[in-house]
Amino acid sequence: MEADIRLMFDSPEYSIRDFRCRCTSCGVSGKEHQEHFSIAYIRKGNFRFNVFRNELDAYSGLFLFCKPGYEHTVGHVHDLPDECTIFSFSAAHAALLESQAPGLKGFFRNPDLHSILVKATPDMEYLHHRILTLLERPRFPQMEAEQLMADLFGRLMNNADKGPAPFSGREIRHYMPLVEAVKIHISTHFDEDLSLNALAAMSHMSPYHFNRMFRQMTHTTPYRYLLNVRLQEAAWQLRHTGRPVTEIAFATGFHSLEHFSAAFRKVFGKPPSGARA
Repeated sequence: MEADIRLMFDSPEYSIRDFRCRCTSCGVSGKEHQEHFSIAYIRKGNFRFNVFRNELDAYSGLFLFCKPGYEHTVGHVHDLPDECTIFSFSAAHAALLESQAPGLKGFFRNPDLHSILVKATPDMEYLHHRILTLLERPRFPQMEAEQLMADLFGRLMNNADKGPAPFSGREIRHYMPLVEAVKIHISTHFDEDLSLNALAAMSHMSPYHFNRMFRQMTHTTPYRYLLNVRLQEAAWQLRHTGRPVTEIAFATGFHSLEHFSAAFRKVFGKPPSGARA
């Protein structure tokens, strides 16, 4: 397989690589050996991941968990280039993650199950976006990056029993890239006054059709997705900065402190001041 693979972060516990497929024709790769436990977030594309008689339909918005010590092949589904963020773990750190994943006991204990797919939740996608954006800087605060990764890994281990929903090939090829582009736009512009009509126009769909496809592929509405990103960013700032609560509320796209406080309490079960404490 032809690909650009760039090391973005490296530590004794884990490394992060940016994977961008550069194959010029669809086909099946040669056998590749899995040396480390890894979790790949599929940012773009659709491919068939084949390992030990199992074929996984991997597409954007999913995490691919892989045990070490096995061979696999990758088959391209169409000419849309695959892009992934690959987290590779040392044996000691992988064992630590395994001990913190009650929902994954069946996966780790089954010797015939080598890889699984997990549907990303909006908060996982928010954390992945924050990590990727941070690591793209020429210089980045390492502790902040590691805290974001710890949060992401913790949520993955707690929610890894949620498999992907079945989609048709046409939906994955045509609609999935459009929905993924909108999610990235929301994660980048959450502090702006976004509208359903504007997001639908980005996808070249009517508001009704866009809302239906977004819900089908994310299991939530565009508004709820936006609200979740805003609240996750606000929660991060409350925990890791000393900015006033009111300032954080307006900086994350809320138009009133009352709306922010009510939405925050509904999702996190405590007021913003409680999250800071």
